[in-house]
Amino acid sequence: MKINSIKLQNFRSYKNLEVSFGEKNIIIGENTQGKTNLLEAIYLTSIGKSFRSKEADMVLWGKDHFRIESKSVNGNPQKVEYIYEKNVGQKGRKTVKINGVKKPASALLGGFSSVFFTPDEIDMFFAFPSLRRRHINILLSKIESEYARELIKYNRVLEQRNAQLKAILKGLGKEEGLELWDGRLAEHGAEIIKSRESLIEKINKTLGENYTKIADGGKEAVLKYEPSINIRSNQAKDEIWAAYLERLLEGRKRDIKTGVTNEGPHRDDIKLFLADKDITVFGSRGEHRSAIVALKLSEVDILNELTGEPPVLLMDDVFSELDEKRREKLVKAFEGQQTIVTTTDLDHITKELRKGANIYEAKNDKIVRI
Repeated sequence: MKINSIKLQNFRSYKNLEVSFGEKNIIIGENTQGKTNLLEAIYLTSIGKSFRSKEADMVLWGKDHFRIESKSVNGNPQKVEYIYEKNVGQKGRKTVKINGVKKPASALLGGFSSVFFTPDEIDMFFAFPSLRRRHINILLSKIESEYARELIKYNRVLEQRNAQLKAILKGLGKEEGLELWDGRLAEHGAEIIKSRESLIEKINKTLGENYTKIADGGKEAVLKYEPSINIRSNQAKDEIWAAYLERLLEGRKRDIKTGVTNEGPHRDDIKLFLADKDITVFGSRGEHRSAIVALKLSEVDILNELTGEPPVLLMDDVFSELDEKRREKLVKAFEGQQTIVTTTDLDHITKELRKGANIYEAKNDKIVRI
């Protein structure tokens, strides 16, 4: 799996840009020079979503649209065109074409896969649960096409239920109006919970081994899924549905009082344990960073197993957050995969990664090979 080239028009800071890629690619430049913008564009043509913001914010200042074209190989050559027109309709218009044929953005998930690694993720388990849920949601959307659809349905029903709760709170609605939304929320919620539970099991199959690679052994790393509703491990989907519906009924008075739905997949959490201890409480900073790298390795393993080819690795100034030993182990673990790395200092990049790499400089909204 490989991305060969990308063209940008009116995207973020770039009016026009074209870059070709090799097996190993290093982009060096000061902050605010557009390095992350390039990785974002690649990621956008890989999964159809940005990790940063809405499409309207990606349009170059003073322009009304952006266009991205990427060429990749995933068994067969693939050309993706991603166009966003800001002034069409209330939310703008997005057009995705794969090999010249219009497709829904979700169709991009069947194309070239990528794994994005940012400095923000280094402290993922010290951040808010929403960041961890987002990480799991993105990975699941890559490997289960139905998951993304269920998540959209769940969020729509959640929005409707919350609107009904607020109406009841203001005396403008009746409790009976919640029954329809409760049933639908429990239905979609059960699907999401089962998918998340299954993914965590897959990650844990390789997480311990990958942690050993990065941290020289010692402690066992395990990811634990903590649903906001009380269910048993590997419970049947219909049992989860029933349990969630029961919790919605039991918590109805509190939900009406607060005007929001207080339990469900939108309040789930994922925690990381080393030797049966929560890493945020007992783990050192070095152990935490090793565990995050191991988690990324397991993500690569899952995508590799699913597609039969390793994903493209996009690493945004990650090496500056790791010590020399972890940098070397990370590069060794990702050997043989296409890698696109950004950095502010070439000294942060290992000699092994630099050997034979295409090196580019990002400066003044241009990226030039040096």
